[in-house]
Amino acid sequence: MLHSRKDRRFAMLLSAALLVCMPARADFSGSYAPANWTPFTQTFGCGSSQVNTAGMPNTLVLRTFTGCANISSSYTLTGNIPANGTLSFSWSYDSTSFNDAGVVTSGSYTLAGVTTTLGSNDGPQSGTVSIPVVAGQTFSLTLNGSTNAVFTITNFNAPSGIISVPALDTWAKVGLAGLLGWTAAWALRRPRGLVNRQSRG
Repeated sequence: MLHSRKDRRFAMLLSAALLVCMPARADFSGSYAPANWTPFTQTFGCGSSQVNTAGMPNTLVLRTFTGCANISSSYTLTGNIPANGTLSFSWSYDSTSFNDAGVVTSGSYTLAGVTTTLGSNDGPQSGTVSIPVVAGQTFSLTLNGSTNAVFTITNFNAPSGIISVPALDTWAKVGLAGLLGWTAAWALRRPRGLVNRQSRG
């Protein structure tokens, strides 16, 4: 039984800590699971492109197995980014046989209609991206035109806006800490209460 306002306030704070947390997604899952993206590929007489999600939820690979001068593949978030925050990922790009048709070969991302090129022409190249995003923006990843080009995305992390329940070990640690703290506070209060009652008697 909670006998004071401080006891009730402590219990409310403990309950709030146990109920929810709102993390960013650290891979292609939740709001960013493969089902929430639209892959785009092309096939011509000279070859084809590919969106490979076999490594999901950790790795996305865009490829062109082709002798075509201009061909692309892309992976587009079907809806919009669900929450404000930071979107980040690691990328690597390679084009071992850059075409000679004057077409720029590149790996890029497009946010809210603005395209940013990461790797281009001959590779290999790699890096990391960390950009602020706003709920409602569109987002896609694209590999454009070359023979045997590959654009790989890993360590994808983006704001999900999804409330998730902590893992069981987190529940146990937070719950135990809260229980011990409340017990200690109650033990410190009890002797004073007994003295007061005796003095009144």
